[in-house]
Amino acid sequence: MLHIGIDDTDSLDGGCTTWLITEIISELADFDLIGPPRLVRLNPNVPWKTRGNGALGLVFGKGLGSKEIIGEIEGRQIHLYSNYKEPSFDRKSILDRISKIVCANSKEDSQPGIVISDTYLPEGLYWQGVRGIVSKEDLEPILSSCLTYGLRGSRGLIGAACALAWSGTISNTRDSGFTWELIGYRNKDLWGSLRDISSESVLKVSKLKGIFSCSDSDGKIAMVPNSPCPVLWGLRGIDNQVLVDNFHNLGPEKPERWLLYQTNQATDDHFIFSESFDIVEGTSIWIDVIVSSKVEIIRGGHRFINVKDSNDNEVKCAVFEPSKNLRNLVDRLEIGDKITVCGSVSDATINIEKLKITHLVPRFSKPPNPICSCGKRTHSSGKNSKYRCNSCGKRYDRPKPIIESANLELGWFEPPASSRRHLTKPIELMR
Repeated sequence: MLHIGIDDTDSLDGGCTTWLITEIISELADFDLIGPPRLVRLNPNVPWKTRGNGALGLVFGKGLGSKEIIGEIEGRQIHLYSNYKEPSFDRKSILDRISKIVCANSKEDSQPGIVISDTYLPEGLYWQGVRGIVSKEDLEPILSSCLTYGLRGSRGLIGAACALAWSGTISNTRDSGFTWELIGYRNKDLWGSLRDISSESVLKVSKLKGIFSCSDSDGKIAMVPNSPCPVLWGLRGIDNQVLVDNFHNLGPEKPERWLLYQTNQATDDHFIFSESFDIVEGTSIWIDVIVSSKVEIIRGGHRFINVKDSNDNEVKCAVFEPSKNLRNLVDRLEIGDKITVCGSVSDATINIEKLKITHLVPRFSKPPNPICSCGKRTHSSGKNSKYRCNSCGKRYDRPKPIIESANLELGWFEPPASSRRHLTKPIELMR
């Protein structure tokens, strides 16, 4: 089989590697897709990522048997075949054809990488890429049997190789190891202009079974990017056929081309499950903890709170302003509450991506000072001492604290869709 991985062709100013993939599929029309195009998100904490830190993988062959439509590019339907035979191909010739497209369309501050292989690469490379840092030295023995091409530093070789190492069959959780995203692309004449997608059309598709992350609860559209890239929207779900059958309901602006991707988005694959704060900078952690401080609110609306692991090691957690209502929940936590924290590690702080409340300590409030039989309000004589009436001198036992509602429920809580990371599984998809 012909495996092609590509990464790092875009920049913060524009471009899109998934759009380049549609150009490559068009160029390689003499081959057939025998596996869905793969959009593989890698470690979201690496400092050199552009936006979503996504790499792309393609598998080509000679298609046999039944086929299904998974895209349309310049009026030509793109199909995925149920069976295949090994193609005959010249890797060097194919690399030349692909590299011309990358050279012509990659951004000047990008570092593109192309990897061509006859097989999938070792799965362990994917897990290293999604949870940690992969160096070029790590890649050398793996890429020794591959054909590669890079530009301006070639950092994209790392992501391209990791994309070819993701099989999509296993996951960090018990749930499915993959989801789907159908991406619509704009006409070139419209790149950089405002997108015309109505909230009503987004609401309509968001109600379909298995669709997720279309919009926030306040109606803000989350599936339409704000950058000047070629993407019109990205429709995500767990059933690929639902996406293909219903994306045409989005509008009024319609895509000039579209393509369906198998992705590791919403899988939680980036989280490392841990029982103690053996945290590593630039990784993401999933850990059960106990709240050990009251919340601290700083300018900008950001929240900080300390938590302890099972060994009484203490770490600071952050909930930033884009997390919106998740901040209000953190405000109501009390020392002793038990929670599960999922987040990325930066500057020895866990930036919370979602959390679960597993146990709440009782909440109490101070009752009013007793009224003396003479009608006067009593006063405290000191901590844990009786109350005393300053007028007649009578003393009274301290009243019991009043039990209050925590105004919180047990369960999972998360930021709005527009503030979630691609890899973080939405609560609605969690068992």
